[in-house]
Amino acid sequence: MRSYARKYIEGKEFSQDDLIPIVILFLGSNGGRALKQYVEKEMYDLLREEFNKDLYHEKVANASVPRWKHDIAWARERAKQMHGFIKSAKESGRGNWELTSKGMAYFDQLKKELKENLKEKT
Repeated sequence: MRSYARKYIEGKEFSQDDLIPIVILFLGSNGGRALKQYVEKEMYDLLREEFNKDLYHEKVANASVPRWKHDIAWARERAKQMHGFIKSAKESGRGNWELTSKGMAYFDQLKKELKENLKEKT
């Protein structure tokens, strides 16, 4: 399931917005739905080199979570509110992250772009 996300991050530096497509790729590769803890674990494993930096283990103000978890949650919230890619907790259940039909369409677009980029490299 990490294969699309791994291809997406090749050669990139990350902002919080860059995490949005990675969240979408993990959810889409998991049938469009996953537990929050699963997404966090998979993204941490994928981005271990970046997330092992001290900055990402600092607790975020007004929260008792490390920055890496906060950044993932922020990306999910932004994908939900600004782009309509992820359903609300009311729709999918607390702790469940689920793509909307728009989110699935974006997942399909990301996969297509990655496949085209792979063809261009070969």
